Amino acid sequence: MPSPYRGERPYPGKEYLLRHAAAANQLVVCRCNLCRKLVRYLATDLVTILDPNRDALEPPFVCSGCGKTDYIYVKLTSAIPADVGHLPVRRPGPVRMTRTWRWVKLGDE
Repeated sequence: MPSPYRGERPYPGKEYLLRHAAAANQLVVCRCNLCRKLVRYLATDLVTILDPNRDALEPPFVCSGCGKTDYIYVKLTSAIPADVGHLPVRRPGPVRMTRTWRWVKLGDE
């Protein structure tokens, strides 16, 4: 399926990659227009998890509210000094290892 047209690119014909947004210390603001969920990410955090050569205006993840990417609007912004300490930003947390269980018959390994 071809990617949808993104008319909000800063310069037509030029790709604005995620690594460019990280170099400019920008915030990636994702808003789902279906369930109205808003999430902000630091571009420097997304570069460590995702491909740095991907389009910066592509949704990084599916919406955690509705589970769709079709309705996510992505824009890039820069933080101002008044945002420090007040703006909620989603950051990667610690990686947890979970124990899984399975059913076996007694005597099988």
